Amino acid sequence: MSKRRLSVFGGIGAGMLICLGAFGAALSQDEPQGDQTQMIEQLGESSGQAANAPARAAQLSDVEGSVSLEPAGTTTWTGADVNRPLTLGDKVWADTDSRAEIDIGDAVIRLGSMTGFSFLNLDDQTAQMQVTAGTVIVHVDSLASGEQDEIDTPNVALTLQQAGTYRVEVNDAGDTTVVKVSEGAALVSAGGQSYPVAAQQSVTFTGTNGVAAEYATLGAPDSLDDWSLQRDQQEQQQAEVAQDYVPPDTVGEDDLGSYGSWQETPDWGYAWFPNVAADWAPYSIGYWVWVSPWGWTWVDQEPWGYAPFHYGRWGYWGHRWCWVPGPRGVRPVYSPAMVAWVGGGAAVGVAAGARVGWLPLGPGDRYGARGGDGRFVNSEVPGAVTVVPDNVFTGAQPVGPHRVSLPRGSMAALRPTTAAPAITPQRQSVLGANAGMRIRTPPSAIANRPVVARLAPPRAPVSFTSEQAAIRANGGRPLSATQLSRMRPYTPAAPVRLSTPTRSDRPPSAAGQPMRPGAQGAAVRRYMPPPRVIAPQQRYTVPERPVPQQRYTPPERPIPQPHFTPHESPPRAAPARAPESHPQGRPQPPRADVAPSAPAGGYAAALGQSPPPMYRPIPSGPATARPAPSPGRLTSERPRHS
Repeated sequence: MSKRRLSVFGGIGAGMLICLGAFGAALSQDEPQGDQTQMIEQLGESSGQAANAPARAAQLSDVEGSVSLEPAGTTTWTGADVNRPLTLGDKVWADTDSRAEIDIGDAVIRLGSMTGFSFLNLDDQTAQMQVTAGTVIVHVDSLASGEQDEIDTPNVALTLQQAGTYRVEVNDAGDTTVVKVSEGAALVSAGGQSYPVAAQQSVTFTGTNGVAAEYATLGAPDSLDDWSLQRDQQEQQQAEVAQDYVPPDTVGEDDLGSYGSWQETPDWGYAWFPNVAADWAPYSIGYWVWVSPWGWTWVDQEPWGYAPFHYGRWGYWGHRWCWVPGPRGVRPVYSPAMVAWVGGGAAVGVAAGARVGWLPLGPGDRYGARGGDGRFVNSEVPGAVTVVPDNVFTGAQPVGPHRVSLPRGSMAALRPTTAAPAITPQRQSVLGANAGMRIRTPPSAIANRPVVARLAPPRAPVSFTSEQAAIRANGGRPLSATQLSRMRPYTPAAPVRLSTPTRSDRPPSAAGQPMRPGAQGAAVRRYMPPPRVIAPQQRYTVPERPVPQQRYTPPERPIPQPHFTPHESPPRAAPARAPESHPQGRPQPPRADVAPSAPAGGYAAALGQSPPPMYRPIPSGPATARPAPSPGRLTSERPRHS
């Protein structure tokens, strides 16, 4: 009987081992394999980044022509709207005769015609951009220490090293990239080599496996350059006013412009008052979309409607709404919407179908705080609460035409909270208000084209189908960042080939000839040595200068020679001093009755000649009487006055 039990347990254990082995084999099949040309094995993501939502999101700040969007986690393209937040995995396509602008705070990205763009990574420290085709112009206002901006194309990875203006062009085949630097400096990684690109330089990189580089100067600007320069000038003029009140790198601050005015308030300092209708309220002209990992996100339809709805707070002063930005010394942190929620999943006590409501957070209200007594700064402000039917909310429909008015005194029973409503998002919630419209989409070969990257991108976001099922199983409540991190796949948002340069400079080609693509070593068509090499070579030729050699030949100078032959020159008529006036040990003037004699050794022996009068020793023995001065010489005796 015991043997039979052991056999049964042994069979169960063997079955478990077989299942575990099969599960491990399945996991191993999902892991990336191969070298640099295949899927990367390690993704550039820390545990802290995976467990927290990014502190920065991009703004689709301008759209001209036909611009489409494929939201992250989906495979469906939809029309792109201004002020739509963009993040990791979102793809943007600007079709023929179309343009788009994306603001990320410290930089602005402008897309030209037939351009495919997406973010491989976007957080408060890194902006990793992907360009699969077309032309982009990136204007970097500032690049702080520790921040990394990178542009990845099908054959090169461009690292932006300074603030400046950069242009990247990718042909339709994906095997040629042109990098132009108007201002700044960049480093290109391609074909296992690094190529520095300085200001006013243009470099064409051809090939994918073996890359050839050809340097040139910048050409004449085209219409995209003119449009980008015009946008820079407009935004600079508008930012000159806002930069005195808004924290630096606040996305969308340049859009405030002439749509309002800054005024000082007694409680909150300077605030921005928009030029709106009297019955206007924040978060009332726009619609809601679902953007992972934040969840329900507000998209405002005003031309200035980005920064005031994702940063700061809204106050009510002087019977007018005003936007109060955060402190200038604190780096801004993005939020999907600065609101407190009312209802969601249950009626809010108003007309049938009106089930979701919200009101703007005021100065002092905490965003995302759990619990609380339901009291907020703007709870009693007339018209602060906006309520719509739940199908309008989840269907990304404009709020304005469907807004429901609340009766007076109803706020006391609503008890707002910062917790998001327990409503499961729908497919329309992700695609936005333009879902179902006929749009132009990029060819699949361009949209899914692999790129070369120097930085390992993080993992791709969760597919919306999987996230929707998990939210539905969670009772309609949004998932936390930690829960979403566990569901994310172990692959990047796009196929990537990591570039690992083996050299830091361009080696010259053999005998001045261009190297063939795919040849061993760097593929360079025309080598231009960096100008900084010339200066160090001149620094090592200092010993050849004749100036230091003259410092070591002072005995050859003829100046001291007259001092050693004073006896050959006629005596000078100088007054003689009395012997008693000289200090002890000081040599006396020469005597006429004593011939000079040099002692053995000393100064005369060293120089081989008689010493000058000042160095002649005083003769020993008793002093003799000085003879009378000869006529024509002055006596050393001073006349005495009686």
